[in-house]
Amino acid sequence: MTLYERWKGWHKKWRNMVESLQAKGADTAMVIKPPATAEQIGKLEQRLGITLPGELKELLGCGAEGFVVWSIMEDVRVPFGAAGDLGWSLDVLDFPDFREESLYEEKRFLAFHIAGNGDMLMLDLESHPKYPAVVHWYHETNEIQLLASSLTDFLDKVTVLYGIGAESWQYEPFIGHLGIDVNSANAKRWTNWINDFLHLTLEEARNDLQLLIRYVEVNGKADQQLQAAFEAHDPEQVFQSWMQRIKQEKDKDIRNSLMEYAGTISGQYAADWVRSLWELPEEDRINSAVLANLTASCLPEDEGLNRVWTRLEQAEQDKRLNGYTANCWLKPFRSRRVIEWMSERKRVSYPYDGWDQLFAISNPAAEDVIRWLNGNGVQRQVVITALAQFANPADIFVNREQVQQARLLLNDELERAVTKKEKNMVGGALLALADLQWNESNTC
Repeated sequence: MTLYERWKGWHKKWRNMVESLQAKGADTAMVIKPPATAEQIGKLEQRLGITLPGELKELLGCGAEGFVVWSIMEDVRVPFGAAGDLGWSLDVLDFPDFREESLYEEKRFLAFHIAGNGDMLMLDLESHPKYPAVVHWYHETNEIQLLASSLTDFLDKVTVLYGIGAESWQYEPFIGHLGIDVNSANAKRWTNWINDFLHLTLEEARNDLQLLIRYVEVNGKADQQLQAAFEAHDPEQVFQSWMQRIKQEKDKDIRNSLMEYAGTISGQYAADWVRSLWELPEEDRINSAVLANLTASCLPEDEGLNRVWTRLEQAEQDKRLNGYTANCWLKPFRSRRVIEWMSERKRVSYPYDGWDQLFAISNPAAEDVIRWLNGNGVQRQVVITALAQFANPADIFVNREQVQQARLLLNDELERAVTKKEKNMVGGALLALADLQWNESNTC
């Protein structure tokens, strides 16, 4: 098979891959430019002072430049943090200016693609005159890693791996003694995952609990449709199936995600399991954010909040509680009772980062906003910043009088503001209320 015939096969697979990823909501881009002319290649060879390897010339004769990049949505836990970055360009082809002068002077390594972080894909011109090996240069350590025996071999392998990215850490899970190993356990795990992500449908998975769990895992969400699909199964079997899948997973980050999905799907049926997680010794405890989400999803609100408050109040005995820690533990509850707890013992303090986010997400009422605008300095700063973060202020301010009272207090705060930052913060809060007033006038 000629390289051009292989090129047509790669091009078709890349296009299908990009279209499938786009259909799933991933960010993608693919560009293939027209073939390089003999004149362009001649000028390049003159500039470099070499004759290009035959295989590279053939590739440039298929397309002077090409790249395929993709990244999957942040809420999907992708194995190995995988992302796509495959490319070459006639304009990029050059001898890199390595930190080691000897590597540059040798003119041994010819770069054909530069990754987003500065790593490079290169041809080792000393390995073979026509079919040089493809290597990777890691910019931070100056290390060079063999990826494939030739450019064709490289493009074959990265196509199997869905154009896996060009940064050092992206290749690392798939490297064997002879470069990229598409038959390794990690490669099989990755290709199985991406195939399920692209092709497994809810209809296919609906009647099989293992497939349903897999569908949740590769799609990164447990929406109402999925909840209904799980409700068609025995809840105890659903819970036990989740426990079995969690025990199988060795990757800590993926296991954390699976635990959160299990809590969302099983709810109260997972309550005793969540209580057992609270009883684990310190060295075995799970991620705080995961435990907080599970507690809010699976335990009665009273019990869940009391467990978290006890943990936070114990922490307060050693040092002042910061907003980020409180936000991590309490935001999953989205409960107004959290604002009451924040008000106790002058708990909120500078720096107020985290406290403002917690206030905004904790289902505040207009009276909470007004009370905090009348409060101490840090309380006022918290609620002023939080006002600009409210998803829908109309859910909080239900009448004109509440809006007017809040605006008067904000105008007082604007007069006290000294720095530009302070004035901008108060201005953002007033703008949120101004929008609300406009909406109100149109609904009267």
